[in-house]
Amino acid sequence: SKLSKTSLASFKSANVCHLAKLRHLHLCQHVTTVEAFPFPVDKDELCWKLIQESAVKEPGLEQVLAEVEKEQNTKERLLDYIWGAATQVRGELVTKARLAVPTTYGLQGESLKGNALFDVLKWLIQQGKLIHSGIDAKVSCQLLF
Repeated sequence: SKLSKTSLASFKSANVCHLAKLRHLHLCQHVTTVEAFPFPVDKDELCWKLIQESAVKEPGLEQVLAEVEKEQNTKERLLDYIWGAATQVRGELVTKARLAVPTTYGLQGESLKGNALFDVLKWLIQQGKLIHSGIDAKVSCQLLF
């Protein structure tokens, strides 16, 4: 874990910067379509695999990959930058869920706060109801209380 956030500006080479942008996008796609919550302990392996796959597919990137492999510091920053895509996508998902879930499940309003909200959410999870839209938790939970 680095003390400062890695940005594109931290890469000296325009080619490495280009590789970083491409793989950042690739990891965004991977997180949204293949594996939503990759484990942080797998960060280096997953990001490096994506980098290697891209080097085979795109002309000129094999040279950049060889350049990165020689410089451990650049490689670490590249992996950190690419891994930021996973955090970014998950953050966007959480934000959208916080906006959508309350209205979809009838959880908005003053009556559902604190322990009452916790109880309703617990019930929704235990019953597997979060996968079904159109459920009004106020009506459904009245059956429990």
